[in-house]
Amino acid sequence: MRIFRRFQLIVARLSATRPGAWFVRTCIQPFDRFLLRISGGRFGVVSLVYPTLTLITTGARSGVQRRTPLLFFPDGNRVVLIASNFGRRQHPAWYYNLQKNPVAQVNIYGRTFTCRAYEVSGIEYLELWERAVRYYPGFAAYAQRAGRTIPIVVLDLNIPA
Repeated sequence: MRIFRRFQLIVARLSATRPGAWFVRTCIQPFDRFLLRISGGRFGVVSLVYPTLTLITTGARSGVQRRTPLLFFPDGNRVVLIASNFGRRQHPAWYYNLQKNPVAQVNIYGRTFTCRAYEVSGIEYLELWERAVRYYPGFAAYAQRAGRTIPIVVLDLNIPA
């Protein structure tokens, strides 16, 4: 397990750099979308290293269904998402989609759940941010580079859809 955690930290350090984040965003993430789609959410490249889910939202402006693979960490019957957008200056599109339509679906390892999203603040934000950075150290580098407060979104899971 220690070897796997070291591997996770190496991946996090590499993907936290500008070139690494660009590579993951433009090469790995599209391939991950494809793999997650054909495997029913059971397999993706990133999921070999970190838990990954597919967030299914309704486009804020288009009304079209959007599927986005994201890192997550569980928190009881909730799922925690970090809207880092790989350290870019703007929030990710899925964040705006959830602001407009907070009811969404999430596919976790082949199981689909209906969920309600909300953004955390205050002490809960600080506690979850600390956990997020321990979990994936790249989030700290993304926050420095982004020059913005990175939102933390929690999904309350209901029953399988």
